[in-house]
Amino acid sequence: MRNVKINNSFYDECKKIREALGGVKNIELINRCSTRIRIKIINKEKLNLDILYNSKIFVKALLKDDFVQLIISENIEQVFLNLLKTLKISYDEVPNDFEVRVNKSGSFFKVFTDGIAIIVKPLIPLLITMAIVATLSNVFNGINFGFNTQGNEDLNIAAGTLSSTGQVAATIGLMFRTLSDSLVLAFSIMIPWSIFKLMKGSQAIGISIGVVLCFHSLLTTNAIMDGTHGNLFNWDETVSFIKAGYPWKISFEGQILPIVAVSFLAVYIERIANKFDIPVFKEMIAIPMITISTFFISLLLIAPVGLLLTYGMNVGIVWATTNHIAKYIFNPILGLALPWLVITGLIQVLVVINLQQFTNFGGTTMMPLFTQLNIAVATSILAVSLINKQNKELKRTAIPSYSLAYVSGSTEPALFGVGLKFIYPVIAASIGATVGIIITTFAGIICTNGNASLLIFLSITTDKEILNNFNINTIAGGPYLWMGIAIIATFITTFFTTIGLSKLKVFKEMSNKVLERDFSVN
Repeated sequence: MRNVKINNSFYDECKKIREALGGVKNIELINRCSTRIRIKIINKEKLNLDILYNSKIFVKALLKDDFVQLIISENIEQVFLNLLKTLKISYDEVPNDFEVRVNKSGSFFKVFTDGIAIIVKPLIPLLITMAIVATLSNVFNGINFGFNTQGNEDLNIAAGTLSSTGQVAATIGLMFRTLSDSLVLAFSIMIPWSIFKLMKGSQAIGISIGVVLCFHSLLTTNAIMDGTHGNLFNWDETVSFIKAGYPWKISFEGQILPIVAVSFLAVYIERIANKFDIPVFKEMIAIPMITISTFFISLLLIAPVGLLLTYGMNVGIVWATTNHIAKYIFNPILGLALPWLVITGLIQVLVVINLQQFTNFGGTTMMPLFTQLNIAVATSILAVSLINKQNKELKRTAIPSYSLAYVSGSTEPALFGVGLKFIYPVIAASIGATVGIIITTFAGIICTNGNASLLIFLSITTDKEILNNFNINTIAGGPYLWMGIAIIATFITTFFTTIGLSKLKVFKEMSNKVLERDFSVN
């Protein structure tokens, strides 16, 4: 979507559509799927239906309740992007491609989570690369294929893995591990760049701040908190400027929320610097002071607090998801909430936690949960498409969305395009995901960063060092068998729960209205 270019003919036509809709102030939100754009109108009396009906870029325009629906046979992404541009909405500042709010502000938490999504959005190619590289690294170094080989503890090579089969394989495995660690570092460094880009600041300063705050001579969260540099609040001189003194040598690598705060601070320092209109002073003093002041403020004030915040958050979530009692309370509750967290955008907080876990521990307790969520959402939409198999318009939207969720783990098209309209598929997905999560919790499955979909088997790890970080022992049968059982249980539970809920009177009536409003062509 971000690579779609502006098309002048679409742009001119979209300007006419904007005026036909009553202008920007008459639009509350824009919702889209793979076949149509739905625009919620504030005042229907301001509509000019003749212009809408005669537009050349839509197959048909429909008015259903307070939604104007524009059915599009092809180039929907180009039309959508051009429409946003005519509304003076920057695609880079849109947290969710499938539902864009135009004239209705959200709550504080909504604004907060949308902000995280917008910051992460330019980094999505990096995140995809991180996931793929982490998966390949795990294939070489973390999966015990049962080869009759000897491990090498000095090189951190486990017996039975691909890396243990020979020198070439060991080298490739080490290269993938190095690349994976480097990309994790790159993600932390790129956060300030993304924020400077978003806030129209100097991107060069943004990237330089990311580098200096994650420089290799600084110590990461784990390096400081593992006890080798002294006890908590009693660190030695390698961390403090005096023995047992105030810590300053703390890296922001993996401290995602603190580095976000630092980046916004730096942006506003730059804005103050830009107010000085004395050329020599501005170039020689004001501009360099952006990086210098940010560096000192960050290491002396923000880093120690960020260290405790990040470490505390990681330890808290690890405890909640792995403790022999707490995990059976926290994980099922989270499973019930996950689809709704995606819809509200609060899932972004868990995405940050997942990345911090992977950065600090080499694995994550969140990926098995995300996988059951994505399988459940895909299955619920599959069931809806089978229940309404006579509705070709619904199938045109449902099939690509649930296929994408199964293969890539992306659930937004399924939830916003279909699930949220009918409601009962989201309820079924909550129940199905919870069943699968209970099984993965019982089995003790840990994954590296990867793809939370049917490809999750490539991300499951048996690396003893990573499992020890979480104090986890997988039960008899192994994590691969139990992940397979969990996915099957999620599929069966979600599928039949969706069918069962669809037969309830309240959802039957709702479905008829939704099909008529959102998936009819008349």
